[in-house]
Amino acid sequence: MIARIARAGLLWPTLLSLVGLVILFGLGTWQLYRKAEKEALIAVVEARLHGKPLELAEVISTRKPAETDYQRVKVRGEFVPGKERFYYAPQPKLGPGYDVYQPLQYAPGKVVWVNRGYIARRVKDEPEVWQAGRGEIEVTGNARLPAKPGFFTPDNDAKSNTWYWRDLAGMQGSAFEAGAGVDAAPVFIVAEPVQRSSRKDNAALDGASWPRPGVSDIAILNRHLEYALTWFGLALTLLGVYVAYAWSRLRP
Repeated sequence: MIARIARAGLLWPTLLSLVGLVILFGLGTWQLYRKAEKEALIAVVEARLHGKPLELAEVISTRKPAETDYQRVKVRGEFVPGKERFYYAPQPKLGPGYDVYQPLQYAPGKVVWVNRGYIARRVKDEPEVWQAGRGEIEVTGNARLPAKPGFFTPDNDAKSNTWYWRDLAGMQGSAFEAGAGVDAAPVFIVAEPVQRSSRKDNAALDGASWPRPGVSDIAILNRHLEYALTWFGLALTLLGVYVAYAWSRLRP
């Protein structure tokens, strides 16, 4: 049989096809394992997202950073005026705009950066529309870790106050001078829509129109089944091509 395959010029195509099939089926199987891991992660995140809110100070003092991500938290303090940072976050339905990040002082010398919600680009230069009110409030939301830029993510522009990735150190450094004695919590807080919190306590988040909390959804993509089917499909395609080619070489 091997001699016949060699005479038909199929030895190398057969070997290469076998190697390709092993790789493609291996990638498909790996994606199925990744799917199971991602589903377990999503289950943990869902429990953190929708559970009872915990005190921010307790969460950041008792948990490792990875264990704080997505945790529903609450914190009481006062927004520091004039320190807003604008994270570029265009919305399909609302158009170009920004998420307003602002430090909330919750203890002497300690702030946590809060994503207060989305504002349309057209109102960015109208601070009276989106500025937070004065006074102590309680913010409820989900803790998020700082992000890292992707390969195609633009650089943050602190000078023009336009941010393209969640750079906690950059926002903190651009808002407070070194040696000012103000430390930032190691997480951001994404404020919840007002209807999930007390309107009285969240008056600073409940403007007439802007910002709009909860517009920038927290979502974890799980497309590993799609990827697995793609790899298995490519493997079957390779097998079909090989069989057709081999048949053309071996038939009488």
